[in-house]
Amino acid sequence: MRRGLLSWDEAEVPAAVLDARVARCRDAMMVDGLDALLLYNNFPRPAAVSWLTHFVPYWSQGVLVLPPDGPPEYFVSLSKRVAGWIAETSHMGEIVSTPRLGADLAKRLDDTKRVGIVELGRLPGGVGRPLSEALTKTEMVDATALFRSVRHPADDAEIAITRSAAALASECLDKALGEGPWRRSGALTAAIEGPARLAGAEEVIVELAPDLAHDTALRRIDGDVELGARYAVRVSLARKGHWVRIGRTPGDGDEKVAAWLASNPTPSVGAADGGITVDSVVLEACIGTAPLSPVVGLPAGAPGVVGAVLSVDGALHLASLPVLSGDGGVVPL
Repeated sequence: MRRGLLSWDEAEVPAAVLDARVARCRDAMMVDGLDALLLYNNFPRPAAVSWLTHFVPYWSQGVLVLPPDGPPEYFVSLSKRVAGWIAETSHMGEIVSTPRLGADLAKRLDDTKRVGIVELGRLPGGVGRPLSEALTKTEMVDATALFRSVRHPADDAEIAITRSAAALASECLDKALGEGPWRRSGALTAAIEGPARLAGAEEVIVELAPDLAHDTALRRIDGDVELGARYAVRVSLARKGHWVRIGRTPGDGDEKVAAWLASNPTPSVGAADGGITVDSVVLEACIGTAPLSPVVGLPAGAPGVVGAVLSVDGALHLASLPVLSGDGGVVPL
């Protein structure tokens, strides 16, 4: 269950911005001959519905129905008493609260001939099975590529919010590390997460590789463990449905890595420069229902994250940097 602040500030994300995103989807739907577009969401996969409506769920699951005209309709597995809160934090039309999500969706789509479903292969069976059983005369197609084609370039509102999320994550991480040295994971996690949530982050995930001498895997630590002489920390933070990651390896070489990565935000594996060697690189962006997904290359005009494993004068460093892919190339966000 999500625990942070969820609200809609229309000055930050105007309704007109959300309407423009819906219009982009509808233009693509018309080209593909779709009578409706379905977008699934739940706790770990909120991004597609959030981009179109600003709605981010605390829990449960739902499906957004985008018809050829009129406001989007949302079918959700929550009681009716939650519908008012959903309406307050989002920009959509009818909200249908139902324990029979797939069956009621099938009734809504009874007269459709061709329906697109974003990430069709990942639609839960409890939703997809009633649709396929009831809509025997409806063609259901995978609309993942369609959605990706309209998802970027990012508009000014998305870039501004992602930038503010990156600034908050960086501020909280820098302040916490400045209060070190840290010897326990629990105290470090609290020093990062507490201020971030008080500042309005809707979600904060602190991952650690507690001892780089034994293990380089970043993970969320349950409980409290001792930190080694060298460890890595990564903060994933969300504001208004937009996620960033920023990661560091405190100690000697950390500032050198941060400055180098900011100057080389899309490093190539094997590149070597000034004592820094790039061992691996992962690019992430929001291209579907997940907030961040690995991509081969950042879409044009997309905020994203560059994660790298580097060697600095023989010492291993893990680092992550929020970036923006623009006309001038990829730059730090």
